[in-house]
Amino acid sequence: MESDIPLYLQGPVVDKAHLERMTGGDRELALEVLGLFREQIELWSKLLQPSTDTEDWGNAAHTVKGSARGIGAWQLGELCGQAEEASKSRPLSRDEKRAFYESITTEMQAVIGEIAVIEHQYALASLR
Repeated sequence: MESDIPLYLQGPVVDKAHLERMTGGDRELALEVLGLFREQIELWSKLLQPSTDTEDWGNAAHTVKGSARGIGAWQLGELCGQAEEASKSRPLSRDEKRAFYESITTEMQAVIGEIAVIEHQYALASLR
């Protein structure tokens, strides 16, 4: 089965090279940014619940999109961009929001896992 995901989105869950460019190679800053992202996941998950009205839901998707792109979580950013665009076109049903929510939260969990890997790599590098 071929993927509908563009090739540039089929890379790592978090583009570490992009993160390092965005933080000027400062590992402490990168860790701080990743930590803030991780802390915000819980809030974003609540705001993206299917029961949230479409306008607020779309605004939450927009926020996650920008934050995800900032750390190089391209797939998460793409999913949130699709959710945001859908919310601008019309009021979304709970089922439509639920489908987006499930995809987004699955990808959020992948990003959280990758953040743990990056934090571990940075911790090991600081021991050298």
